[in-house]
Amino acid sequence: MANEAYIARIRTDLPAGAVQIGDLKPNTSRRSLTYDKVPQSGYLPARVENDTVAGNTAANVTTTALSGLAAYFVDVLAAGGTGNGITETNADDMAGAVIAIADAGTDLGLTEIDAALAGVVALTALTGGGSVGSVADVLQIISGATYTVPAGTTVNGGAAFKGSADGAFDLDGYRQLYVTGALSLSLGGGDLATLTDATFTYDGTAGAACVVYDDAGTVLT
Repeated sequence: MANEAYIARIRTDLPAGAVQIGDLKPNTSRRSLTYDKVPQSGYLPARVENDTVAGNTAANVTTTALSGLAAYFVDVLAAGGTGNGITETNADDMAGAVIAIADAGTDLGLTEIDAALAGVVALTALTGGGSVGSVADVLQIISGATYTVPAGTTVNGGAAFKGSADGAFDLDGYRQLYVTGALSLSLGGGDLATLTDATFTYDGTAGAACVVYDDAGTVLT
């Protein structure tokens, strides 16, 4: 993959369908289905999912299907320097740390993600030390894609990491965006410029609605 863009919703007070991004091309409702294969305009993506892992496991397996960033981390990360998997609490804390970076509107690349993970369990990395994660996966989840691990997924705290992921993405309804001229123009003075500005106001409350990343996790402006 290359040239993808990801819009992460920051605010939690915006109802679904309340905010549109209408200046990206091709326009979803007016495009030619023959020539414009990848629609770009639409509603502000959903807020990142993040089901709590702690309390939803027994005997080192999940007791229910779990979706979101913590579920992803418990599925793909090996705890640094141990060869073991991370614990349920580790996963929840790591997800909270990574989401906080996006909510701050700052870069969310491999360096920043790894620093957040290692802040919970030293030496833990997204792609090294036995972990099988990726920046692209994290950015998709941050921008509203659904990642779910099924009930019965092994949680490896205190045991050797399983070395593969059991979960999967459900991208139904998820719109992959790309760094195009229209997106750059929108960030420069269009809808995305408004939505990423701290002065954006909804229902009397000011604050940026979202942050936009490229495929390396660098904030686009």
